[in-house]
Amino acid sequence: MIEKQRPAWAVRLQAERENREWSRKEMARRLLLAAGYTHGSLDSLVRQIRDWEKGRHFPRDWARAYSTAFEIDVKCLFSQESPERNHGEGDDMERRRLLQALATLGVPALAPPLDAIQSIRDGVDRALGRDEGTHLDEWNEAIAEYGSRYLTLPPERLISELSADVYTVQQTMARIGTGDRKFPEWCGVMSMLSLLTAKTLSNLGHQAEARRWWATAQSAADRSGDPKLSLTVAGEGLIRALYAERPTRMVLAKADEVRERYPAVPCAGLTSLHSARAQALVREGRTDEAIAAIRDLRAVADKLPDSVIKNRESLFGWGEDRLLYTTAWVHAYAGRAEAADENARRATAALPANDLRSPTQLALIQGIGHVRAGDVTEGVRHARRGYENHPPEQRTTMIDHLANQVLAAVPAQRRAEPAVTEFRDLLVSART
Repeated sequence: MIEKQRPAWAVRLQAERENREWSRKEMARRLLLAAGYTHGSLDSLVRQIRDWEKGRHFPRDWARAYSTAFEIDVKCLFSQESPERNHGEGDDMERRRLLQALATLGVPALAPPLDAIQSIRDGVDRALGRDEGTHLDEWNEAIAEYGSRYLTLPPERLISELSADVYTVQQTMARIGTGDRKFPEWCGVMSMLSLLTAKTLSNLGHQAEARRWWATAQSAADRSGDPKLSLTVAGEGLIRALYAERPTRMVLAKADEVRERYPAVPCAGLTSLHSARAQALVREGRTDEAIAAIRDLRAVADKLPDSVIKNRESLFGWGEDRLLYTTAWVHAYAGRAEAADENARRATAALPANDLRSPTQLALIQGIGHVRAGDVTEGVRHARRGYENHPPEQRTTMIDHLANQVLAAVPAQRRAEPAVTEFRDLLVSART
């Protein structure tokens, strides 16, 4: 594309970058920093920078970051011909925040193709006489499918699919507005997609971004008016907070707050809440209370409807395997290796075939139990077997957290033993 064919803003972006002697990779680093992200996919952003400088797409979602990086007022940096003039900042704020966050994870720029595809589909739907409300069943089916795909797809693939769906639903909600009678149901859809996004971001190690998505999921769930959905988001968030090394006292305080705020309706969310309490209590050294919390968990689990108990091959089910997992976890942190082993073996046998990560987590939990019981060699060897046999693309921060907990439980005077150092080296090599 020759110079005069490019928009003025595209020429300006390249000129400002080259005047500072920045490569496109350096520009990507500075844009991420300006947008407030400490990590992200430079290669993905470099490709976008190349397209922006060629004038193929206007960097609407990164205009503010460019302004900050160049230290030039955004109105001065971008000419009046820019497409940004036609979009209200308030209308675009959520979309901009979404696409910026996804770009740091290596998800390609989605807006131009999605906007085009969605526009075509909207025209077809109008011709067919379909309105937005008719799409709700389709989205609920998609979320049910995600419940299974979450257990099988590597997180890097899942986040790409989720990002496209979150964007599409966000655009639909913006079109229909809060006054639409179906708006609460759309909030339910957005809540579940946001929950899945939060969990997947957490699996990828992006804990700060994940916390923001948990907040979005909770807000959307509360606006849906469905207390079971609100409990699901709250309970799942508290369990994940433990794996993100949030303070256990904070988790317990939040669990008490949730119990007071929402009705104690037997559902998967309430079991998750009791599970989080049990795990936090044993981490605090309050073993007797943790065992009592397991009994509370069992009492709620016994009241769950068959639709939840039998939904075994889905993230949204809550069967015997999850109860046994929590029980093994509590016994392991209490240093009760035999009880942890027994419950872990039963949980592993009860797991659905499509759950590719929980078997490794249970093996690591058994390792924690043995080390805390004083059998360091067996505990570390057991954890190592589980960790090194796990598919690298399915490794998540939950697995890494449990592996680190095995090492953390080793007494200082035994950390130089060969089995321990070999396991530590394995973890380091896996991360690099």
